[in-house]
Amino acid sequence: MMMVLFFPLVFLGVLAFWLAYVWKNRSVKSAPSAITTALLALVFCYALSLILISMDPWYDDNGAPEFISWQYRWAWAAWLAGWLAMLVLPVVFGLRAFVLSRASSRS
Repeated sequence: MMMVLFFPLVFLGVLAFWLAYVWKNRSVKSAPSAITTALLALVFCYALSLILISMDPWYDDNGAPEFISWQYRWAWAAWLAGWLAMLVLPVVFGLRAFVLSRASSRS
């Protein structure tokens, strides 16, 4: 149940930091790339989880199939996005570090 609250709070926190940098410097390019990367990864996690929930909106409730209506899919997607974010964020930051290290070693 906590994962339903975890994802929106993390997303809002990252979004608040990103917006603060953009507002302070009056430019989207001024936001640190790490925060922008985290924000884009979280948006990707939520979009992917909403797509996955919408592709198969049925779950097994003690042997009886139950349909997830549209008004509840956002919460299911937030729950799934929280679990996906724990996998996706380290991979994205690892790839980002790899790319940045390769770029700095070439110059």
